[in-house]
Amino acid sequence: MRTAGAWVLVAALGLTSCTAAVEGTASPGGPPDLAAALSVPVPGARPVRPPPPPALLCTTAPGTPAPRVDPALGEPVAAGHAAEDATVHVYAWATSVPMVAEAVLGQARAEAPDCASAAPGPPARSVADWSGSGWTGVTIRSGSAGETRLVHAGEVVVLVVATGSEPSVVDDLLAAVGQRLG
Repeated sequence: MRTAGAWVLVAALGLTSCTAAVEGTASPGGPPDLAAALSVPVPGARPVRPPPPPALLCTTAPGTPAPRVDPALGEPVAAGHAAEDATVHVYAWATSVPMVAEAVLGQARAEAPDCASAAPGPPARSVADWSGSGWTGVTIRSGSAGETRLVHAGEVVVLVVATGSEPSVVDDLLAAVGQRLG
């Protein structure tokens, strides 16, 4: 009987720890504090309220399905920054485990090349894999100094939508967010 009681206790503890990982994240310290991570300042910009996250990563040529931001991610934590002629909006989600974040990015990578299918003419778009500061993902750049970057590190997925800013602003922002996440 002692053995059966011990197994019940072990099973209960195992289920509790599995449930916590599914509800939050697989991080040993609990879910990451995305709000604190996104509160990094952007030099020369003031904080602004970001718009709702885009449902699509880009627009495409007629008849070509546009890549979506996976709606299963739910509501993000968001931050925004604006300067005289530039804006940067950042959206972050914590998935249950890194494998989920990798799957979200895998789907985006598979669909992102369709972003280059927009009708010819300004602004032309380029799509490329990107990695830096512990993040990996995809970047979609337009000829008119704009960029959308969807990346992940561990179980965290981040979408950055920037207009009128240099790519280095997004690089620096992601590096700072990554540092805050640890």
